[in-house]
Amino acid sequence: MARKELVAVAVVVVVVVVLAFAAGAQAPVSYANDVEPVFVKACAECHGGDSPKKGLDLSMGKGYARLVDIKSQEIPAMVLVKAGEPAGSYLWLKLTHTATEGKGMPRTLFSSKKLPHAELDLVQNWIIQGAKP
Repeated sequence: MARKELVAVAVVVVVVVVLAFAAGAQAPVSYANDVEPVFVKACAECHGGDSPKKGLDLSMGKGYARLVDIKSQEIPAMVLVKAGEPAGSYLWLKLTHTATEGKGMPRTLFSSKKLPHAELDLVQNWIIQGAKP
């Protein structure tokens, strides 16, 4: 192959790799901008106010400090949110209704319901990306 052809092939390969990486890359997710509004809407009715359930206050501006690297009350060997590890995060198990202790969240008056898939994906990506504030 001539030098020009090799350069052209190399450029095409680099472009394809960059585009493939960009397509697979996830937008950064932060607690304050992305996750907190979900928790305030879906959870703060019970986990907020003067007497939040289980002492877990997820109202605006309070949730992050009470979630990341904080031990679970129901399974003290686990933390509520373990940065980078949804499966090691008790909160994630509660939200996906796969926890072996306690009930799935959020709760309704008579049962529990899962968050919509888009919101679960957002929380999962936040944890995977390091549970940033």
